[in-house]
Amino acid sequence: MNSPEACWDVDDLPQMDGTCDACEPDEALPATQLCALCRFAFCSDHAEKHTFSTRHQLQPYSSTDQPPEPAQRVNGCGQAEVAENGLEVAEAAGGEGREPAEEDQQSAAETGKRDTVTVERLRCQEHRQEGSLYCKQDQKIVCVVCAVQGEHREHEIITLREAYMWQKSKEGIDLLACTQEMSEKIQTKWTSPDMSPDELERYVNQQFDELHRLVRLEEWRVLHLVDLKEAFLTAQAAEKIAEISVHTERLQEEMDSITQQLGELDQAERNGVAPAALAPLLAAQPQPPRAPPEPRARMDPEARPRIVGNRGPGRIHQLRS
Repeated sequence: MNSPEACWDVDDLPQMDGTCDACEPDEALPATQLCALCRFAFCSDHAEKHTFSTRHQLQPYSSTDQPPEPAQRVNGCGQAEVAENGLEVAEAAGGEGREPAEEDQQSAAETGKRDTVTVERLRCQEHRQEGSLYCKQDQKIVCVVCAVQGEHREHEIITLREAYMWQKSKEGIDLLACTQEMSEKIQTKWTSPDMSPDELERYVNQQFDELHRLVRLEEWRVLHLVDLKEAFLTAQAAEKIAEISVHTERLQEEMDSITQQLGELDQAERNGVAPAALAPLLAAQPQPPRAPPEPRARMDPEARPRIVGNRGPGRIHQLRS
């Protein structure tokens, strides 16, 4: 028998013939209970098992009953039921008139408010300065004015790179482990005979609210890391661009000076100026740096010259130091 959580088409649903849909076809007992959510008819034994495993509300079966309309579908399937691990939340049981969760609406609004990752988004909205520092207490990117004389002046301020490494070193939330733990808790409550359907529904909603909160925290942490990385990489790029601009200006000035001197030389040659007269212009050109002179060996002050005779008195053969 197919599970009641499957996505049924209308033509595939079992027909109400007055017998139990869970029994073997050749040994089917008369139906006594009907599950409006699953569209199954059960005998007394299978009705008890179905109620215990799914917590669905059953109603007495009558041969005059018409097959109920399929439950509201999402992407072609019935209302969200929990699958084989027992995580089934029947919205039909005590959930009438429930509005969409406010947290879902707020989360969707926050997602819509998040702008594209740009430098403008990281700019201080109060002073319109570039966010170049980080307040460790408030975990917020701030500008220099905020850090020096603004509301963060007495807080611990660190660089953006330090902030990125600090946030990255924090251990993230293991959402998979949290989900598995929540599943085990719900399964335990599910099999407890002391839990009523209303209590079970409230407990399941609480667990999913907590999981939703953890997901939002992890989302904030990841997006905050993206902001920090973008901020300090942008700051590094700005510094490199400034250095390149200064170096380029210096090279341009040297090129202009060389071009001017070459023009003066060409003009002097066309005017027939003697080479001796061009010497001042050539001397004015920038010369490559010369290698420093090698240091001369210093003599040992203790060393004294000796006179060595060559097989005869009075004759100087060699002077050695």
